[in-house]
Amino acid sequence: IEDFVIVIDTSMSCSGELVRRFLEETYDILCQTESYFKKVNIRIIQCDEQIQADQVIHSREEMENYMSHFQLNGKGGTDFRPAFEHVNQLLVTGAFKKLKGLLYFTDGEGIYPVRRPVYDTVFVFMKDQYTDISVPPWAMKLIIEPEEVQHEY
Repeated sequence: IEDFVIVIDTSMSCSGELVRRFLEETYDILCQTESYFKKVNIRIIQCDEQIQADQVIHSREEMENYMSHFQLNGKGGTDFRPAFEHVNQLLVTGAFKKLKGLLYFTDGEGIYPVRRPVYDTVFVFMKDQYTDISVPPWAMKLIIEPEEVQHEY
């Protein structure tokens, strides 16, 4: 079983359309490997300064349903720590067999955790719409071009 987490920054500075396109692109990448969705445990967490939503995805059908009913919840300030605390608690309770990592889609403006988690973390930024000055050295950064997530659906 492949476990990983996608966290969406739902603060005022992140647009719903941009988030939707990021999720659609991530979904497209995952769907490229047909067998991937046979054994998967994806958590899609929405967080501003607190957890706003936590959805578990185990199959292609669940992902398609989530995407067809997607709503962005939040719009407060940004604090990355609650998402990491939530994932760490999920680890303690056995929600993951082997967590591969965490993707955090954000503009980068917020309060970061001080300590490195036990899983790999990638902060995903849109080019020209982010600030990465405060990203901790233990985190990886991925900067994507807007056209990389602009598909016609």
